[in-house]
Amino acid sequence: MEFELNKKNIILLIILVIVFSAGILLHNYRNPVKENKKTEKITLVKDYSRFFTISNAGNKYIQYLKNKDKDNLIILLNESYLTLNDINENNVLEKLTLLSSGNYSFEARKMYQENKNKNLIRYYIKGDLTKEVMDEYQRPTDYYLIIDLDIKNMTFSVTPYDGKLFKEAK
Repeated sequence: MEFELNKKNIILLIILVIVFSAGILLHNYRNPVKENKKTEKITLVKDYSRFFTISNAGNKYIQYLKNKDKDNLIILLNESYLTLNDINENNVLEKLTLLSSGNYSFEARKMYQENKNKNLIRYYIKGDLTKEVMDEYQRPTDYYLIIDLDIKNMTFSVTPYDGKLFKEAK
């Protein structure tokens, strides 16, 4: 049996290619390729207003830590962090790494966000912690925090962080 290239066979071949292409497109539409959601979920914060709002929340934590304000630290720290580390009002100052006396400033340098659900956004912050000393330069140290923002209630909680996300990105 020989294949003849006539008008009827060309039309059948074109129809076959169109049906095959439509089948592939329909399959891809119904079954999209699933990518790695972890890298997709964590993105660099580009909204300046949100960046500075979250940075100020980190500053508030640093000030409470500097002042050894255990009542406000308990309120500010993340519930799961408190539970995991068995922290309460009586031992909060012993369990956290305290700052020596003096004034400190915290300035966020880089921030990532991860949408945990429709009401909760987690921010991973890398910043500079600097002891403010008159007439002397103090080299800033890297300081990492996680801040969870509940956008429904506009409240936040803080978790001290080891900076793993930032250290892996190098």
